[in-house]
Amino acid sequence: HAHVFINAHDMGPETDRRCAASGVTTLVDAGSTGSATFPGLRHYVAERSQVRLRCFVHLSALGLIHLQVGELMNLAYADPEGCARTISENRDLAIGVKLRFSNNVVPDTAGTEPLRLARQAADLAEVPLMVHITDALLPVPQILGFLKPGDIVTHCLHRYQYGIMGPEKKEILKEVWDAQKAGVVFDCAHGRMHFTFPFVRKALDAGFMPDTIATDLTLPSATRGPVFDLPTTMSKFLNLGVSLDEIIRRVTTNPARVLGEDGRLGTLKPGAVADVAVFSLERGQFDFIDTDQNHLTGAQKLVTQLTLKDGRIWYRAPQRL
Repeated sequence: HAHVFINAHDMGPETDRRCAASGVTTLVDAGSTGSATFPGLRHYVAERSQVRLRCFVHLSALGLIHLQVGELMNLAYADPEGCARTISENRDLAIGVKLRFSNNVVPDTAGTEPLRLARQAADLAEVPLMVHITDALLPVPQILGFLKPGDIVTHCLHRYQYGIMGPEKKEILKEVWDAQKAGVVFDCAHGRMHFTFPFVRKALDAGFMPDTIATDLTLPSATRGPVFDLPTTMSKFLNLGVSLDEIIRRVTTNPARVLGEDGRLGTLKPGAVADVAVFSLERGQFDFIDTDQNHLTGAQKLVTQLTLKDGRIWYRAPQRL
C-alpha cells in the first residue's frame, strides 16, 4: 500500500530503489489516480518500473492531488462510471476502487453518498472496494454496511473518531469482528497519521490483528518518517509482541490473496513466482517512532539483506566491514 504517482503530486516516492531495498517486489498504489489521471500512472510509472504494480482507481476522477486538498470535497468530482471503465480497460494493472471517506476529503453533509457511489463503481467493475476510514465522516458500522467479503478497510488502526474500537477505546466493535469473520479485509497502512503505539497496543490486547500489514508509503513518510519502509513497519509489530510468523503472513500470503494472486505471489511453493526477500533479525536497542511522535525502544529489527525478483538478484545489502 503506497502512493507512487511520481512528480504528479507531493506524495509519490521513487519506486524501484526503495522497493528493492525493502524486500518489496509487488506494490499496490492505493488510489493515487482516478479516471482522468490513470493513464499518466500507467505511462510514467507502471511501464517504467521494475516493481510489479497493481492499482486501486480512485472514485474521484482527479485522484489524489495534494495532501491539503480534498479530492471529493465536491461530489461532482466522483466518477463511478469512469472509474469502472478505467478498471475494465486496464485489468492488468487496476484491481479495485478506492474511496477516502475522511472529514477533510468529503463534505460534512455528504452522508453515505460517497460510499454509495464507490460501491456502485466497484460493482460495475466487479472488483473490491477499499475505504480509507481515518477521521471518518460516519461510524465504522455504517461504513461496513456498504462492504462485501473481499473489500478492504484501510488505516484500521487509527486513533481518531469512528475507529474499530468503541468510544472508550476498550473493546473492538462487534461489527468489526463480524465483518472480519465474514471476509472483509482490515489493512493497517501505517502512513503519516494512522499508527500510534498506545492505540495499536489496545487493539492487540483486545485480540485484534489486521489482515495485512502495509506502509501507506509516500515521499514525506519515506524520507522524514515515521514510516520509512516495510521492514520498519514489520519491526514495530515485532516489538509490540506480534510473532514473526504472524507478521510474515500479513505481508506475503494474505496480501497475495487480497490481490487475487494466491499461490502465485507471496509463497515459496513450487510453481510460484520466484520473488524472495531475505531479512536478518538484528538484536540490540532500536528506536521506533509512531505518527504522534511517541517512541518505542525495541530489541529487534528486521533488515533487508537480499531481494530476488523473478529469480534474479534485485538488491543485495552492502557488506559490512
